[in-house]
Amino acid sequence: MRSTRFHLWIAGLLVFAALAAAARATAPPANAADLLPDAHEARVLVLGELHGTNEAPALAAAVVRQRLDAGLPVTLALEVHAAEQPRLDAFLASNGDDAARTALLRGDFWQVPAERSDGRRSVAMLALLESMQRFRAAGHDVRVLAFDAGNAAGGAPRRNQRMAAVLREAIARDPQRAFVVLAGNYHLRRVTPDRMGGLLSGESPPVPTMAHLADLTVFRVNVTARDGDFWACMGGACGPQPVGARGMWGGDEARAPSYRQTPEDAGRHDAQLMLPRFSVAAPVAVEP
Repeated sequence: MRSTRFHLWIAGLLVFAALAAAARATAPPANAADLLPDAHEARVLVLGELHGTNEAPALAAAVVRQRLDAGLPVTLALEVHAAEQPRLDAFLASNGDDAARTALLRGDFWQVPAERSDGRRSVAMLALLESMQRFRAAGHDVRVLAFDAGNAAGGAPRRNQRMAAVLREAIARDPQRAFVVLAGNYHLRRVTPDRMGGLLSGESPPVPTMAHLADLTVFRVNVTARDGDFWACMGGACGPQPVGARGMWGGDEARAPSYRQTPEDAGRHDAQLMLPRFSVAAPVAVEP
């Protein structure tokens, strides 16, 4: 009897721990795509994120799943260096086991130490790719497109131009496919801002990726939060950063997830989804 009571006590602790963890979780639920009520019909949906959160990749997975469930073939486009494409293809075609995951993470994209990682190489991004592998294994027509050409030879302006070219070619090549694009929120802009932080004296803000695709029909949603933290490189250091004013809009409506179209801000995005809180997704720990 004592042994039975002990095991029941342990089981109770495990249940309590699981409930506590669930209460702390801030990632969007499985039906998170329902948070975007007028984005369902968009063939090309662009989700702008602050890198390094759990919530934005979880939302992307939910949106992809929604389109797959509707019978659409889907390409998930990620701000991952194009050199990783063969590894991504191999991972989606694999059984998703430890060996497949290790092979994926051997790519140079993932081999960046945490102190230099900008939030794109996070555990949440890996979980997003694992979701895509499971969708493929279940028989869905899903692909992942790595569309980042990197900053070499021309810096950010040339990088944005090349990323736009990769997206344009993929969208034109497969007119029957739905595209879900997850990228940093600066890339959502159709209009280049007059100024931005982090530039050297005399530098101008780079033309954003979506500005190069202004002739295409895309729906752009800025995904933000009222509170919380994300992982990014700012002020010469990489690590957790507070959301701060980035998540604020007029009013106090974001205690629950809140969505609205933003025609007054069409240069930046078509709509904005504000979640109550972001949580940090740390960089994936990889073996040297």
